[in-house]
Amino acid sequence: MKKVKKTSGIGVILLTIGSLLFHDISCGHSSKIAPSGAIEIYFSPDDPCMDVIINKILAAKNRILVQAYVITSQKIVNSLIQAHQRQVEVRLLIDKQAVTSHGSKIHLLLQAGIPITIDRTLGIAHNKIMIIDDTHVITGSFNWTHTAQTRNAENVVVIQGQAYCKRFKANWYKRATAGQPL
Repeated sequence: MKKVKKTSGIGVILLTIGSLLFHDISCGHSSKIAPSGAIEIYFSPDDPCMDVIINKILAAKNRILVQAYVITSQKIVNSLIQAHQRQVEVRLLIDKQAVTSHGSKIHLLLQAGIPITIDRTLGIAHNKIMIIDDTHVITGSFNWTHTAQTRNAENVVVIQGQAYCKRFKANWYKRATAGQPL
């Protein structure tokens, strides 16, 4: 016969509180997980993912390094061009198919004078990363398209901290060094 361990009244209360806290976090009741603002998490289509990305781009002061499969969002392209025109260094690292992908806005970035490098990854360069001023990294499943905001279930994660940025930046430069300028 198997022994059943009884849970004390305090144990039941702690389990209930823990369960409620887990439910609150896992069910999206808070877009910001870390109260310090170190990590922000957003989900489309309910959260304004596109606005979060654009606001970070427009707030950039020094540099934006972008890694993307392709960019089809006119809003993101316009924001990157505006940042470039404000003398923010903007550089892109894209997949080899991004130039010919349907809806790609890469040509507009090239026309604006933004340097673009083709990632020569054997497979698909499917990163979705922006490193902004070595202080923020924007990443997640969110494709930089209008559809990602309006019709898809995707996520955006904004990570704050120079140590994280350093790691993402090292990968960006590693891929760009092995890449080919467009």
